[in-house]
Amino acid sequence: MSRGPRSVEAEAAAAYHVVQGDVEDLLLRLCAPDASGRVPTGACTDKEDWLAPVAMCATYNANAAEFARDLALSWVSLHHKESVPRIAGMSLSALRARVDAAPHGARVPMNSTSELTGSLSRETVLKALATPPATLLEALEAAAVPDDAWRAAEPQARELLELRRQLDDEAAGEVPPAFWVDITTREHTRFLEEHAPFHVRRLPSGGVVLATHPYRTLWPLWADALFVLGLLS
Repeated sequence: MSRGPRSVEAEAAAAYHVVQGDVEDLLLRLCAPDASGRVPTGACTDKEDWLAPVAMCATYNANAAEFARDLALSWVSLHHKESVPRIAGMSLSALRARVDAAPHGARVPMNSTSELTGSLSRETVLKALATPPATLLEALEAAAVPDDAWRAAEPQARELLELRRQLDDEAAGEVPPAFWVDITTREHTRFLEEHAPFHVRRLPSGGVVLATHPYRTLWPLWADALFVLGLLS
């Protein structure tokens, strides 16, 4: 920080930019270092386990035409209480069959404070799987827009990042007076959990990456896209 008023929001936004590129880079290096497609799917999280894809902070799918399997895999894992690593390799058709076989009206709870997005229904998943992948991907891209709180914090966050660059650059010469601050407080974490933006990345290899900060999950992105398409029930 420079010697001026502090902003928890700007500090959290700066922290997002420091780590976000690394999250996506790590995921791509692990999943398809040579774009061979040998690893069809993967995910990142700050947790110890591979959870339902919508509960992760980033996912990779080698085939963008089947990236909705994230939703089906999540539902099957949560509804049947199955370990994601055990079923991650199932085909999209097999996952669809598992969802379809569940009772009508079956739902699984989601980690959300919104009543609208507090659960995911069998019917929503089936409708999403029947939606053209291009339509679903466009809806996700439209939903991945930073909110007002994030946009307000961005200008000062950029200033902090520039200050950090100057401090890290030994050849930069004289830099403004500055001091280090703790960005791991509950206030910083809460801001990232609620406002960190999403990134929908189409890969030259034909795959797709969905990502956000490790403190947040991908479910709000999915929920917004499903709602706009009229699929959330």
